[in-house]
Amino acid sequence: MNITLSCRQLSCGLAVALALAPGLSQAKDPVVFASYGGVWADTIKEVCGVPFEKETGIPVHMVATDNSIAQIRIQQMTKNVQWDIAPTEGDAVIIATENNWLEPLDWSYIDPEGKISEAGRMPTAIGAVAYSVAIAYRTDKVPEGKTFSGWKDFWDVKGFPGPRSLRNTPVENLEFALIADGVAPAEVYDVLATKEGMDRAFKKMDEIKEHITVWWSSGQQPPQMLATGNVYYATTFNGRVAPLQAQGVPVDISWNGAAIELSNYSIPKHAKNKEGALQFIKYCWNDPQRLAQIARKLPYSSFNDEMYQYLDDEYAKKLPTHPQNVDKQFNYNAEFWAKHRKQIQARWDRWRLQ
Repeated sequence: MNITLSCRQLSCGLAVALALAPGLSQAKDPVVFASYGGVWADTIKEVCGVPFEKETGIPVHMVATDNSIAQIRIQQMTKNVQWDIAPTEGDAVIIATENNWLEPLDWSYIDPEGKISEAGRMPTAIGAVAYSVAIAYRTDKVPEGKTFSGWKDFWDVKGFPGPRSLRNTPVENLEFALIADGVAPAEVYDVLATKEGMDRAFKKMDEIKEHITVWWSSGQQPPQMLATGNVYYATTFNGRVAPLQAQGVPVDISWNGAAIELSNYSIPKHAKNKEGALQFIKYCWNDPQRLAQIARKLPYSSFNDEMYQYLDDEYAKKLPTHPQNVDKQFNYNAEFWAKHRKQIQARWDRWRLQ
């Protein structure tokens, strides 16, 4: 009896030891992926997250945020890093890099053949996709006989009546205001960089302020409001429009005066699973077939041009960087906002309270 018991104890102990031995454990640390949620997060989970976990055994945990740079800062200041991959679009990547809040990316691993264009290769971030912040509008609410064509019409509340929505930020809105006031999209930052131009933009915002029924903060809000008819005209990410159209919601998008931006992703400094995050970044955003699959679900461009080999030519016209769309827009200037955001934000906050 004693001998049998000892053998059982030995077997149990050996099993525990094997389970805990480095490299033999079946459980792998997850990659915690932060995004702005909604259809984008669902798409990344389906196209990248689920197959990545099946192929590597590394779970991907999706979490949502509506203010990535603030959360990155808090996590770095408290030394409590919760994310392995974080969105760093716009001026966020510049601010976070300057403050040493991001890990440098190993491009020799992510893209050893150099297939990703220079625009998508940053020292601390990968350009996952290019997207546009544009006007989405209910086609059934446009007055009969009229064509909605852009920012001048957005500001024309008499000619195009109905509830409107803008994002609660000076970023992009001041550029849009100048375009509505007659500034060419290619010249918005030249004008905005002057005191007179800044005053002009805020003065134009005064005209539309009382007609904005919702100042949105989450990317999910505009499509929800358009679907229910709570707003007729709203800024939104271009990729949010196609799913509404697929559901039969009468909406369309205006590319005129839209802002082309990069959706960057980075690994926060001291991320708990840096290695897994690097694997995921390469797996998701440097595989042309997977990028094409993302683009078919959401009309966002990528930075590996081999993607276009797997896309229908007609569908490619829905992408923001397609030749028929790109010249109507302006390129978001992340450097401008990184340099001036603090003082402009303070003025914006005062203006919103007036």
